[in-house]
Amino acid sequence: MPDKLGGEHMASLLVTPDIVEFVDMLSVDSEDATHLREVFVDDLPKEFLSKSIRDLDLRRKTGCSIIGFKTPDCQYEINPDANTLLVANSKLIILGSLEQIQNLNKLF
Repeated sequence: MPDKLGGEHMASLLVTPDIVEFVDMLSVDSEDATHLREVFVDDLPKEFLSKSIRDLDLRRKTGCSIIGFKTPDCQYEINPDANTLLVANSKLIILGSLEQIQNLNKLF
């Protein structure tokens, strides 16, 4: 299995090197990288429950982008529509720099 993954990674480097390089620099804990974070909708202030992603206004308030949404039935929406409703037992997948993620943490 690791050999197959390594081979696929090397092939991707040849076909789409910039995309692979971009994905490789994403991180969940490095200070120098672009960060990915999960935000549980249930952890947001209650006033956001049943509101839309647009109502969060995260891009303007923090600089972060919402790049994914996980529904309560475990379906993923890539680049969710701004009108997607925030419902219990769902998650937001957030992308941002360290500073932007810190802004997000201060907000919530």
